[in-house]
Amino acid sequence: MTVEKRPVTLTSASGSKEYDGKPLTNHKVTVGEATWNTGWVDGQGATYSFTGSQKIVGSSENTFECIPNEGTNLDNYQINKTYGTLTVTDRSEKYQITLTPNSKSEAYDGTEKSVSGFETLEFQINGQTFYVSGVEASATGTDAGEYPVTKSGQAVVTDVEGNDVTEQFIVNIDDAKLTIVEGEPAQIDSNEPSSSTPSKTTGKTAASKLAKTGDGIAPYAMGICGVAITAGAVAFVARRKGSSRR
Repeated sequence: MTVEKRPVTLTSASGSKEYDGKPLTNHKVTVGEATWNTGWVDGQGATYSFTGSQKIVGSSENTFECIPNEGTNLDNYQINKTYGTLTVTDRSEKYQITLTPNSKSEAYDGTEKSVSGFETLEFQINGQTFYVSGVEASATGTDAGEYPVTKSGQAVVTDVEGNDVTEQFIVNIDDAKLTIVEGEPAQIDSNEPSSSTPSKTTGKTAASKLAKTGDGIAPYAMGICGVAITAGAVAFVARRKGSSRR
């Protein structure tokens, strides 16, 4: 006597949707209609573990595995599987991403200033994380003024698994600029002498020189220290003429 395996036909469901960054799944299995010699025997059966999933644009099979219920021996069955199809299509309305280049403001000091990069290249959309690459933004300048940030490259959008999903997005880039403002005027140290006003230090130096000049003191003092010093010098000369002892 030969006991043949009982045929069971299992078909997983199909599904489709527009791209939204999330995996498409469908955890349904249809068991073929049972007859006197097909399908699960009364009281027996199985549950199903799905491995089918479609995340990016495209199609794949909705695969699954059978997990026998208690008291069911799968060796007694000829399992015939038919897999449904999971399909993800392009978005009719693309997701929008806006990149903001870094701006910067610096005080002029005669050296070259620069700014580059973006505030962020990571975005959360529909609960999913995406990254933008392939673009650059930068500006340089030395003189006071405004310098627009130059943008270059072709944006590429990827998901956390590294899948290229650029076709589902429109990437915009805002304007930005590097600003170099005129620096503060140099502060003159109050302790430093100016070119137009004689300092105390200069006066002391002149006085020191006067003590050593003898009879030529008056003209020297007149040119350097003004009338007050000259008058004193004249009195000194008069005393010398009046008495040689003085």
